[in-house]
Amino acid sequence: MQNRNLVSGIRLRLSIFGLLLVLTSSCVFTSNPKQNTSHISVLTASALDRDLESILKKHKINTAGIAIIKNGNVAWQGYFGQQSSEVPASANTLFNVASITKTVTAETVLKLVSQGKISLDESMANYWVDPDLKNDPELSKLTPRMALTHTTGFPNWRFYEIDGKLKFNNKPGTKFGYSGEGIQYLAKFVEKKLGQSFEEVVKATLFNSLKMDNAYLSVREKNFSRIAKPLDENNQFHGYYCYPGGYCRKESSYSAAGDMVITVEDYANFLIASMNGDYLNENIIKDRNAIQGIEVSTDDVDCSQSKQALCPIQMGYGLGWNVNQLADETLIGHRGSDWSTVSLAYYYPSSKDGLIVFFNAPNRAGIAAMVETLELLDPKSPEVHGYMFRRARQN
Repeated sequence: MQNRNLVSGIRLRLSIFGLLLVLTSSCVFTSNPKQNTSHISVLTASALDRDLESILKKHKINTAGIAIIKNGNVAWQGYFGQQSSEVPASANTLFNVASITKTVTAETVLKLVSQGKISLDESMANYWVDPDLKNDPELSKLTPRMALTHTTGFPNWRFYEIDGKLKFNNKPGTKFGYSGEGIQYLAKFVEKKLGQSFEEVVKATLFNSLKMDNAYLSVREKNFSRIAKPLDENNQFHGYYCYPGGYCRKESSYSAAGDMVITVEDYANFLIASMNGDYLNENIIKDRNAIQGIEVSTDDVDCSQSKQALCPIQMGYGLGWNVNQLADETLIGHRGSDWSTVSLAYYYPSSKDGLIVFFNAPNRAGIAAMVETLELLDPKSPEVHGYMFRRARQN
């Protein structure tokens, strides 16, 4: 493991969410007397390394990058496994974070809204109409807000449809339906309205100001040597930006909804900037952090599999971010998942504590390892319930 930062303090509701005290070759997690807490978990850095390595070895995780955020600062980073053959994972490793890409798209759009360059509630049809929808009377109702709250009415991806065409499964703005197509549609709208490629807009609006020099939306062969090498359950490599069925993304193509590659450090800096919301006005922050598209209603929340993890009152999406509404606070973040990626990032706005876990691993293995990693690092996280459900569904 590399790049261990040692600082002090702990939010005791989270067993490891503490600042790590600079000692010699190890660290301990100590209580903050100003915080109202009832339990202290004392760990050393070496014990943390050992426990994480045990989990990752058990589930045969190829590559892992983890960061703990405390009080709005990165408190600890860890890198495990191999970036590629004979190249160990490090702070330089680029991880494909799958759908966590959507958070970067969301923050870019929200910053543009704060700058007055676009409106959350304008019709996207004034600038962009997908050819599959050109004769559909509903398209004029589509707004950026609907895309960010996953209420466009689109399927997740058109290629799942029998005819392979984009269509409305529900009337825009009437029902939640997680949709990568909606995020892509939003990116095309931004491109057409601003007259720039979306990737250039993201760079100019977000990456440059946050000094995110190790984040890439598009396929760039020059980055391949730094990307955590994706391997399937048989340890087979299908190529970078490729899928086991044989499809590979083309050089310079981009997705606003998935496949961003980024270092743990750059995403941590982005997550901290997002939670601080320095570049957004107060109304946008309030809307972003409040559930606007209900994914799971109160009656459907199942917390039976873990007695320790906090149970959400409601789950859904604000503006581009997943929101878990808890009894006395909120958890804001996003998940990413595909055949070779299981990624998770979130934060608690009240304390500005957060967690980033990037796994380069076959999906089944990554989900199982995520359950145990959360149980080690943040056993009260409501995300434990979701990953337990996914693990059970796969078995």
